[in-house]
Amino acid sequence: MRKWLILLTTLVLLFPSPARAQGTVKLDSLQVMLWAEYDQPSMLVINDFTLTSDTTIPTTLDIRLPKDANITAVAYKDATGLVLADYQTQPEEDANWQTIKLFVTNPTTYRVEYYQPLQRNGDQRSFTYQWTGDYSVNNFGVDVQIPDDSRSVKTPPAVLLTQNAPFMSGGATMSGLKEGETYQLQLEYSRSSEAAVVTPSSPQVEPVLPVDENTSGRSTLDNLPLFLGGFGVALILAALFYFFRGQSFAPARATKSRKRTHTPQEPGMSKYCPECGTRAEEGDRFCRVCGSKLR
Repeated sequence: MRKWLILLTTLVLLFPSPARAQGTVKLDSLQVMLWAEYDQPSMLVINDFTLTSDTTIPTTLDIRLPKDANITAVAYKDATGLVLADYQTQPEEDANWQTIKLFVTNPTTYRVEYYQPLQRNGDQRSFTYQWTGDYSVNNFGVDVQIPDDSRSVKTPPAVLLTQNAPFMSGGATMSGLKEGETYQLQLEYSRSSEAAVVTPSSPQVEPVLPVDENTSGRSTLDNLPLFLGGFGVALILAALFYFFRGQSFAPARATKSRKRTHTPQEPGMSKYCPECGTRAEEGDRFCRVCGSKLR
Protein backbone atom coordinates (compact mmCIF):
# COMPACT_ATOMS: atom_id res chain seq x y z
CA MET A 1 0.00 0.00 0.00
CA ARG A 2 2.84 2.32 0.89
CA LYS A 3 4.52 1.66 -2.46
CA TRP A 4 1.32 2.67 -4.34
CA LEU A 5 1.13 5.96 -2.41
CA ILE A 6 4.77 6.75 -3.25
CA LEU A 7 4.14 5.98 -6.94
CA LEU A 8 1.00 8.14 -7.05
CA THR A 9 2.77 11.07 -5.41
CA THR A 10 5.64 10.81 -7.91
CA LEU A 11 3.22 10.90 -10.86
CA VAL A 12 1.47 14.01 -9.50
CA LEU A 13 4.79 15.81 -9.12
CA LEU A 14 5.95 14.83 -12.59
CA PHE A 15 2.67 15.75 -14.35
CA PRO A 16 1.06 18.67 -12.50
CA SER A 17 -2.39 19.76 -13.63
CA PRO A 18 -2.24 23.32 -15.00
CA ALA A 19 -4.68 25.76 -13.42
CA ARG A 20 -5.04 27.74 -16.63
CA ALA A 21 -4.38 27.05 -20.30
CA GLN A 22 -2.66 30.34 -21.27
CA GLY A 23 0.56 28.49 -22.14
CA THR A 24 -1.07 26.96 -25.22
CA VAL A 25 -2.47 30.26 -26.54
CA LYS A 26 -0.40 33.17 -27.83
CA LEU A 27 -1.49 36.48 -29.29
CA ASP A 28 0.18 37.61 -32.46
CA SER A 29 -1.20 41.15 -32.13
CA LEU A 30 -3.23 43.18 -29.64
CA GLN A 31 -4.40 46.69 -30.51
CA VAL A 32 -6.03 48.64 -27.67
CA MET A 33 -8.06 51.76 -28.49
CA LEU A 34 -8.92 54.19 -25.67
CA TRP A 35 -11.52 56.73 -26.82
CA ALA A 36 -12.40 59.19 -24.07
CA GLU A 37 -15.90 60.77 -24.11
CA TYR A 38 -16.43 59.51 -27.65
CA ASP A 39 -20.21 58.98 -27.71
CA GLN A 40 -20.75 58.65 -23.95
CA PRO A 41 -19.29 60.56 -20.95
CA SER A 42 -16.99 57.60 -20.24
CA MET A 43 -14.08 55.69 -21.78
CA LEU A 44 -14.73 53.43 -24.76
CA VAL A 45 -12.16 50.60 -24.74
CA ILE A 46 -11.75 48.45 -27.88
CA ASN A 47 -9.45 45.42 -27.92
CA ASP A 48 -8.67 43.90 -31.33
CA PHE A 49 -6.45 40.81 -31.29
CA THR A 50 -5.34 37.85 -33.41
CA LEU A 51 -3.78 34.54 -32.40
CA THR A 52 -0.48 33.24 -33.68
CA SER A 53 -0.58 30.93 -36.69
CA ASP A 54 0.68 27.98 -34.64
CA THR A 55 -2.19 28.24 -32.13
CA THR A 56 -4.58 25.32 -32.46
CA ILE A 57 -8.11 26.39 -33.35
CA PRO A 58 -10.75 25.99 -31.97
CA THR A 59 -9.59 27.09 -28.55
CA THR A 60 -10.74 29.22 -25.63
CA LEU A 61 -9.37 32.34 -23.93
CA ASP A 62 -10.07 33.56 -20.40
CA ILE A 63 -10.10 37.35 -20.69
CA ARG A 64 -10.05 39.52 -17.57
CA LEU A 65 -11.81 42.88 -17.73
CA PRO A 66 -12.26 45.60 -15.10
CA LYS A 67 -15.08 44.99 -12.66
CA ASP A 68 -16.91 48.19 -13.67
CA ALA A 69 -16.60 47.51 -17.40
CA ASN A 70 -19.89 47.44 -19.32
CA ILE A 71 -19.35 44.95 -22.16
CA THR A 72 -21.02 46.04 -25.41
CA ALA A 73 -19.48 43.72 -28.03
CA VAL A 74 -17.68 40.39 -28.25
CA ALA A 75 -17.25 39.60 -31.93
CA TYR A 76 -14.95 38.54 -34.74
CA LYS A 77 -14.37 39.97 -38.21
CA ASP A 78 -15.26 38.27 -41.49
CA ALA A 79 -15.86 39.42 -45.07
CA THR A 80 -19.21 41.01 -44.14
CA GLY A 81 -18.00 42.87 -41.02
CA LEU A 82 -18.32 42.05 -37.34
CA VAL A 83 -20.10 38.85 -36.30
CA LEU A 84 -21.12 38.11 -32.71
CA ALA A 85 -18.80 35.59 -31.07
CA ASP A 86 -19.69 32.92 -28.53
CA TYR A 87 -18.59 33.62 -24.97
CA GLN A 88 -19.56 32.89 -21.38
CA THR A 89 -19.37 34.95 -18.22
CA GLN A 90 -17.27 33.22 -15.61
CA PRO A 91 -18.02 33.08 -11.85
CA GLU A 92 -16.68 36.05 -9.89
CA GLU A 93 -13.34 35.22 -8.27
CA ASP A 94 -11.74 38.66 -7.90
CA ALA A 95 -13.08 41.89 -6.44
CA ASN A 96 -11.36 43.98 -9.15
CA TRP A 97 -11.93 41.89 -12.27
CA GLN A 98 -14.59 40.08 -14.22
CA THR A 99 -13.73 37.18 -16.53
CA ILE A 100 -15.27 35.98 -19.78
CA LYS A 101 -14.46 32.74 -21.59
CA LEU A 102 -14.20 33.44 -25.32
CA PHE A 103 -14.60 30.55 -27.79
CA VAL A 104 -12.28 31.14 -30.76
CA THR A 105 -13.46 29.23 -33.83
CA ASN A 106 -11.91 31.20 -36.71
CA PRO A 107 -8.35 32.33 -37.48
CA THR A 108 -9.30 36.01 -37.72
CA THR A 109 -9.37 39.23 -35.70
CA TYR A 110 -11.50 39.15 -32.54
CA ARG A 111 -12.86 42.18 -30.71
CA VAL A 112 -13.86 42.80 -27.10
CA GLU A 113 -15.43 46.22 -26.56
CA TYR A 114 -16.66 47.88 -23.38
CA TYR A 115 -17.31 51.21 -21.66
CA GLN A 116 -15.65 52.10 -18.37
CA PRO A 117 -16.32 55.15 -16.17
CA LEU A 118 -13.83 58.01 -16.00
CA GLN A 119 -12.66 59.20 -12.61
CA ARG A 120 -13.88 62.81 -12.19
CA ASN A 121 -12.96 65.64 -9.88
CA GLY A 122 -14.57 68.83 -11.16
CA ASP A 123 -13.13 69.41 -14.64
CA GLN A 124 -10.38 66.86 -14.06
CA ARG A 125 -10.63 63.43 -15.68
CA SER A 126 -8.39 60.43 -15.12
CA PHE A 127 -8.31 56.85 -16.35
CA THR A 128 -6.02 53.86 -15.95
CA TYR A 129 -5.73 51.04 -18.48
CA GLN A 130 -3.95 47.81 -17.60
CA TRP A 131 -3.06 44.79 -19.70
CA THR A 132 -3.08 41.86 -17.29
CA GLY A 133 -0.44 39.80 -19.11
CA ASP A 134 -2.48 36.60 -19.13
CA TYR A 135 -1.09 35.77 -22.59
CA SER A 136 2.10 36.59 -24.41
CA VAL A 137 1.78 39.20 -27.20
CA ASN A 138 4.14 39.50 -30.17
CA ASN A 139 2.95 42.97 -31.19
CA PHE A 140 1.20 45.28 -28.71
CA GLY A 141 -0.20 48.72 -29.55
CA VAL A 142 -2.29 51.34 -27.78
CA ASP A 143 -4.14 54.30 -29.34
CA VAL A 144 -5.39 57.21 -27.23
CA GLN A 145 -8.08 59.64 -28.35
CA ILE A 146 -9.49 62.51 -26.29
CA PRO A 147 -11.66 65.56 -27.14
CA ASP A 148 -9.64 68.38 -28.74
CA ASP A 149 -10.88 70.91 -26.16
CA SER A 150 -9.00 69.03 -23.42
CA ARG A 151 -6.27 70.78 -21.43
CA SER A 152 -3.35 69.78 -19.19
CA VAL A 153 -3.03 66.35 -20.80
CA LYS A 154 -0.73 63.78 -19.16
CA THR A 155 -0.14 60.20 -20.33
CA PRO A 156 2.49 58.33 -18.35
CA PRO A 157 4.15 56.57 -20.09
CA ALA A 158 4.34 59.46 -22.55
CA VAL A 159 2.12 59.26 -25.64
CA LEU A 160 2.47 62.09 -28.16
CA LEU A 161 -0.99 63.44 -29.03
CA THR A 162 -1.60 65.53 -32.15
CA GLN A 163 -4.56 67.70 -33.11
CA ASN A 164 -7.04 65.94 -35.38
CA ALA A 165 -10.35 67.76 -34.85
CA PRO A 166 -12.59 67.02 -33.11
CA PHE A 167 -10.02 64.87 -31.27
CA MET A 168 -6.43 64.78 -30.11
CA SER A 169 -4.94 61.36 -30.80
CA GLY A 170 -1.72 59.41 -30.62
CA GLY A 171 -0.33 55.99 -29.81
CA ALA A 172 2.52 53.77 -28.74
CA THR A 173 3.70 50.27 -29.71
CA MET A 174 5.93 47.60 -28.25
CA SER A 175 6.84 44.03 -29.09
CA GLY A 176 7.59 40.81 -27.28
CA LEU A 177 5.35 41.08 -24.23
CA LYS A 178 5.74 37.82 -22.37
CA GLU A 179 3.08 35.94 -20.45
CA GLY A 180 2.77 37.54 -17.04
CA GLU A 181 4.27 40.85 -18.25
CA THR A 182 1.77 43.67 -17.66
CA TYR A 183 1.37 47.08 -19.24
CA GLN A 184 -0.29 50.12 -17.66
CA LEU A 185 -1.16 53.53 -19.08
CA GLN A 186 -2.49 56.45 -17.04
CA LEU A 187 -4.42 59.28 -18.69
CA GLU A 188 -5.17 62.65 -17.10
CA TYR A 189 -6.74 65.76 -18.62
CA SER A 190 -9.17 68.56 -17.80
CA ARG A 191 -12.24 69.60 -19.76
CA SER A 192 -15.06 72.03 -18.96
CA SER A 193 -17.63 70.52 -21.32
CA GLU A 194 -19.64 67.43 -20.41
CA ALA A 195 -20.86 66.76 -23.95
CA ALA A 196 -19.76 63.67 -25.88
CA VAL A 197 -17.85 64.42 -29.07
CA VAL A 198 -19.91 62.18 -31.35
CA THR A 199 -23.71 62.07 -31.16
CA PRO A 200 -24.82 58.44 -30.72
CA SER A 201 -26.79 57.18 -33.70
CA SER A 202 -29.61 54.71 -33.14
CA PRO A 203 -29.27 51.47 -35.10
CA GLN A 204 -31.50 51.29 -38.15
CA VAL A 205 -32.49 48.49 -40.49
CA GLU A 206 -31.05 49.29 -43.88
CA PRO A 207 -32.96 48.22 -47.01
CA VAL A 208 -31.34 45.72 -49.35
CA LEU A 209 -32.15 47.96 -52.36
CA PRO A 210 -32.60 51.76 -52.48
CA VAL A 211 -36.16 52.86 -51.82
CA ASP A 212 -37.63 55.30 -54.40
CA GLU A 213 -40.85 55.95 -56.32
CA ASN A 214 -40.21 52.88 -58.48
CA THR A 215 -39.96 50.48 -55.52
CA SER A 216 -42.64 47.77 -55.61
CA GLY A 217 -45.44 48.41 -53.11
CA ARG A 218 -44.47 52.05 -52.52
CA SER A 219 -46.95 54.85 -53.30
CA THR A 220 -46.28 58.58 -53.49
CA LEU A 221 -48.43 61.73 -53.60
CA ASP A 222 -47.17 62.70 -57.05
CA ASN A 223 -50.01 60.81 -58.78
CA LEU A 224 -52.72 61.84 -56.32
CA PRO A 225 -54.35 64.50 -58.64
CA LEU A 226 -54.62 61.97 -61.49
CA PHE A 227 -56.15 59.40 -59.16
CA LEU A 228 -58.76 61.83 -57.81
CA GLY A 229 -59.58 63.07 -61.32
CA GLY A 230 -60.12 59.55 -62.62
CA PHE A 231 -62.32 58.70 -59.64
CA GLY A 232 -64.47 61.82 -60.27
CA VAL A 233 -64.96 60.99 -63.95
CA ALA A 234 -66.04 57.45 -63.02
CA LEU A 235 -68.66 58.85 -60.62
CA ILE A 236 -70.04 61.20 -63.29
CA LEU A 237 -70.30 58.40 -65.88
CA ALA A 238 -72.06 56.15 -63.39
CA ALA A 239 -74.58 58.88 -62.55
CA LEU A 240 -75.33 59.55 -66.24
CA PHE A 241 -75.78 55.83 -66.93
CA TYR A 242 -78.36 55.37 -64.17
CA PHE A 243 -80.16 58.60 -65.13
CA PHE A 244 -80.67 57.68 -68.80
CA ARG A 245 -81.47 54.10 -67.91
CA GLY A 246 -84.33 55.33 -65.67
CA GLN A 247 -85.59 57.64 -68.39
CA SER A 248 -85.73 54.84 -70.98
CA PHE A 249 -87.83 52.53 -68.77
CA ALA A 250 -90.29 55.15 -67.49
CA PRO A 251 -92.06 55.91 -70.88
CA ALA A 252 -92.37 52.22 -71.70
CA ARG A 253 -94.20 51.53 -68.43
CA ALA A 254 -96.47 54.53 -68.93
CA THR A 255 -97.37 53.55 -72.52
CA LYS A 256 -98.13 50.00 -71.57
CA SER A 257 -100.34 51.14 -68.72
CA ARG A 258 -102.22 53.52 -70.97
CA LYS A 259 -102.85 50.83 -73.56
CA ARG A 260 -104.35 48.52 -70.96
CA THR A 261 -106.45 51.24 -69.42
CA HIS A 262 -107.99 52.89 -72.48
CA THR A 263 -108.47 49.96 -74.88
CA PRO A 264 -112.28 49.62 -75.32
CA GLN A 265 -113.92 46.23 -74.87
CA GLU A 266 -115.85 44.94 -77.87
CA PRO A 267 -119.22 43.24 -77.34
CA GLY A 268 -118.96 39.52 -76.77
CA MET A 269 -115.26 39.67 -75.79
CA SER A 270 -114.03 38.51 -72.38
CA LYS A 271 -113.14 41.17 -69.84
CA TYR A 272 -109.73 41.44 -68.24
CA CYS A 273 -108.64 43.38 -65.16
CA PRO A 274 -106.97 46.62 -66.27
CA GLU A 275 -104.55 46.40 -63.32
CA CYS A 276 -103.43 42.76 -63.02
CA GLY A 277 -104.76 41.33 -66.30
CA THR A 278 -106.85 38.56 -64.73
CA ARG A 279 -109.76 37.31 -66.91
CA ALA A 280 -113.12 38.25 -65.43
CA GLU A 281 -116.36 36.20 -65.41
CA GLU A 282 -119.55 37.40 -67.02
CA GLY A 283 -121.31 39.85 -64.74
CA ASP A 284 -118.22 40.65 -62.58
CA ARG A 285 -117.88 44.31 -61.68
CA PHE A 286 -114.68 43.91 -59.66
CA CYS A 287 -111.53 41.80 -60.18
CA ARG A 288 -111.64 38.53 -58.27
CA VAL A 289 -107.82 38.73 -57.68
CA CYS A 290 -106.84 42.37 -56.94
CA GLY A 291 -110.30 43.89 -56.37
CA SER A 292 -109.91 46.61 -58.95
CA LYS A 293 -113.07 47.97 -60.59
CA LEU A 294 -113.70 46.46 -64.03
CA ARG A 295 -114.53 48.72 -66.97
